[in-house]
Amino acid sequence: MIHKISFFLILLFSLFKIVYSSPKSVMRNETSIVYTFSLDNDYYTRFVMYQNETTPRSDIAPNYFDCQIVNLERVCVFHFGDSLSRLWGAVYSRACVRTVSDPKEDCESTWITDYMFPEPLNVKFSGYPPTSGGDVTFNGTFLRLAGGPNTLSSSFQTPSTIFIITVHGNFSDPKFNCNNFTATFPPNSGNFKLYFDDTGKKAFPFRYASPTISSLIPDSTKKVVTINGDNYSTKNSLVQVSFDGVDQTNINITVNHTQIQVNNFNRVDPGPMSVSIIINSVPIDKKYIYCFPAVITSITSVSNHLGGIVTIKGSKLSSVSNSSFVPTITIGDKQCTLIKSTTTELECQLDPNESGGKNLPVDVNFGGCNSTSSGGDAVTFTYNIPTLSSGSYSNGMVTLIGTNLGTTNESFIQLYTNGINDSLTVDQFNISSDEKSATFKLPLLKCKSFNINFTRIDISANNKLSMSAPLSINVTNRPSVSNGSLNIELYYIDCPISPSQPPSINVGNSTSATQCSIPSLTTTSEYYQTTCSTPYGTGVNKQFKFKYNSEEDNGEFSYESPKVVSRSFSKGLFNITINGNNFGNSTSLIKVYFNGSDISSEIQSLNDNQFTFKRLNSYENGPINITVDGNSMESSFYLTLPPVIYSIINKENKTIGCGGLITISGKNLLTSDDKFKVKVLANNENTTVIVPDEKTLIVRANNKDSPLFVSTFIGDDLGPNTTLTYYNPKITVIPSVKNKKDGISIRVGGVSLSGIISANLGLVTENVSLACDLQCSLSPNETFYLSNPILSSNETDITNSTDCLSCHSINSIVVDETSGVLYLQLGSTSYHYDVKIEEIQSSLNPSSSNGGERKSSKLSGGAIAGITIGSVAAAGAIAVNHRQIQVNNFNIVDLGSIYTNITYCTDNFQPFCKSCFDSDLSSTLSGGTSGESPTTVNSYSGLENNINNYQQTPPILQQQPLLPNPINHFEQPAPVYAGDPFQLLHHNDSNKLNDEYLSSYDRLGQSVIMVEWVATIIIIF
Repeated sequence: MIHKISFFLILLFSLFKIVYSSPKSVMRNETSIVYTFSLDNDYYTRFVMYQNETTPRSDIAPNYFDCQIVNLERVCVFHFGDSLSRLWGAVYSRACVRTVSDPKEDCESTWITDYMFPEPLNVKFSGYPPTSGGDVTFNGTFLRLAGGPNTLSSSFQTPSTIFIITVHGNFSDPKFNCNNFTATFPPNSGNFKLYFDDTGKKAFPFRYASPTISSLIPDSTKKVVTINGDNYSTKNSLVQVSFDGVDQTNINITVNHTQIQVNNFNRVDPGPMSVSIIINSVPIDKKYIYCFPAVITSITSVSNHLGGIVTIKGSKLSSVSNSSFVPTITIGDKQCTLIKSTTTELECQLDPNESGGKNLPVDVNFGGCNSTSSGGDAVTFTYNIPTLSSGSYSNGMVTLIGTNLGTTNESFIQLYTNGINDSLTVDQFNISSDEKSATFKLPLLKCKSFNINFTRIDISANNKLSMSAPLSINVTNRPSVSNGSLNIELYYIDCPISPSQPPSINVGNSTSATQCSIPSLTTTSEYYQTTCSTPYGTGVNKQFKFKYNSEEDNGEFSYESPKVVSRSFSKGLFNITINGNNFGNSTSLIKVYFNGSDISSEIQSLNDNQFTFKRLNSYENGPINITVDGNSMESSFYLTLPPVIYSIINKENKTIGCGGLITISGKNLLTSDDKFKVKVLANNENTTVIVPDEKTLIVRANNKDSPLFVSTFIGDDLGPNTTLTYYNPKITVIPSVKNKKDGISIRVGGVSLSGIISANLGLVTENVSLACDLQCSLSPNETFYLSNPILSSNETDITNSTDCLSCHSINSIVVDETSGVLYLQLGSTSYHYDVKIEEIQSSLNPSSSNGGERKSSKLSGGAIAGITIGSVAAAGAIAVNHRQIQVNNFNIVDLGSIYTNITYCTDNFQPFCKSCFDSDLSSTLSGGTSGESPTTVNSYSGLENNINNYQQTPPILQQQPLLPNPINHFEQPAPVYAGDPFQLLHHNDSNKLNDEYLSSYDRLGQSVIMVEWVATIIIIF
């Protein structure tokens, strides 16, 4: 109303004022105002800006128009001493006018709005005001040139629609920008005209803000759709709502300006719905699309190897009103092809995807509307989620039925059962190629019920399957034949155990049940066990029926195998008794094999713990095996029989008189059983075993009386006996008499030398009494025996075995004669022999070719009968082998007096050599010459040449050929030849002749004498 009155007053005033000519044009921009006048018309000189109706502004800077004649026109440019942002005034502001003919200004007659008023330029605003009212910021040029300044008008034509728009700010403030201000709009709606000046001449189209939608919430149960947003006004009559172009008639503004409720609306189809709202002719800026989503509640899985049909459950999964409106289904980044659908369930085909995946997003999209999931968490898809639907058990195997069970290599089973916290692994696990069934061997479980957890890679099945298995048993022992008990392990039983219900068994066809013990756990097993008595019986694979609670199971057991503990023999060793267990009591059911032969028919008596059978002479030591009713021993028993002595087998019941040998023939003669030791007595004295053998036993009689009564024993039982007589003595070797400074000596070889012995040497001048020592000699492998085919063919007759009779003068005597007669008395037999007497030599001259020559005999066999070195006895002569004699602990004292006497024997006289060496060398090599101190020899010259002279053959052995081209070798130290089967003994070894080295003599070639000075003399030949 105020604006209307002001405009009326201005109009009235103009009727009584001077009227000047108007400008031809006006041009304006952000920085200037330019008026154009005709040359003969009036023109503006300046503006007078009023603060209100009566008061000009005093705070405004000076301004003026600079007018110039341009192209026959007057162009007046406005100049202002301040920024145009400070150029403001009320509608009462004036323009000063000057006429062409009068330079005087008229500043009262012309209002600034009369002619070509500079309208607002480049108006911009921050936005439309909300229907609830609000501020809008405007900026431009010339916004307050003739208005307000603190109000804007919304209308000049319709008074009922006029509302006041308040402009904020102090226009009098020099810093205030009149072209940039904020205005507050009151609550309202719709379109209207906005005026920046008070003239009403120029309207600026404006409106309230368009309605907006922030959310749409359908409630199908209430058939209500709630629309949240803004700029909805407050009057229901001003609101228009349409869904998919269909106007809704039941509309209420439930919250002023921000919420609309549409009633009686329900939509069952999924997909997009367009929403349109018009508030007082102001529509929504753009259509709002609301999606009614398909809702997913669950989804099945498929194998990434095979692909398959995926089933999705939920709501709004199909369009009811439009069957051709089908969804696009996406799982992860893969399409799933629709097969069929209803509003609550759909199926789609998913192709194989080798990369697989888990927790993949799922979208059932209708017309661009993505699906949602029920509940708080999104329903996602994971490949290879196994699902178990059922399971069965048969013959120890479990079969599972399901889907997506995978492959045998990537899946596994875990079992959980009562009393076991940890899972149990399974064996024989296998999955079908279609991944729909799996089998595995059920492990033994203590309790009947168990749970199955199926895992594929790291994905467990959504469900765990519970199953149970029938009762199963296992026999863990073999009962004895009599008074036996059966231990049975129980599997898959009802847990916990009921102590009032013991199990029972029926063996075979028996109708009588035997009660067993209450099942219990033991420290040796993780399963329940029970013990049941078994009836007397034998054999294997005995069937029985086991009953426990309401379940039964069949089993079998075998009785313990027969076992032998010991054996014994009857008096006289005629019967053998085998002691042990589980033999039974039926001779028809027992089979006894001795050394592979069936001797069951020889059984004389039988019970469960022993049986007796007759011993036959043909039996040999060996294994005994027993089978009772088809039940065999686990391991055989080695039966050792007592010895059997066949006879004493000396040829012609003879033996040699010197250490007589007795040969026993039999078997098992070397038994280790003390009760059956073989013992041989000669003249009731013990004998010495020379050759131990299972079949031939050779002993030496320690008694030299003749005859020998020989008796044999097996334990305390007397065996064969006989009387042996001696062979008559026989002299076989008569060598030369050795003539030494301390007396004479001779060594005589022979056979069966025994009895009381006396000897003397008859000389021309006297008879020299001799003292004799008898040494009996026999190689360990030689024996006397009768011709007996039982004996092996490699045994030899040594009737010519040689003894050694070593005789020497009782007193020291020097004999100058070269021959004599040796008289011997052996028991009742007398002998005399012509013998040569060796000449005495005092020294061995190294420089003489013949000096110190001593005669010696060498036989073809190469055995040495004796050694003498100088005048000193060489103690400790040892036969190292058949090429060497080693003399230990001997020091050379006088090289010039050294001589060596070597006697050789033929092969037939080797025992003679053996027996004579020790006594001869021990008496001859006793140390150095009496009274002389041992010294170390630094020169060996002449010794080798001296030794060369001792290559003679004794007269008694003329039939033996000499060794051709003897090689005499002298070295220090003595060598050990590679490949020699006998090692050279060192000088600290025993002084005894080692029988081992003389057991096999060989015929050797060249003759060599080797001397290791000071410590050892070795003679090699």
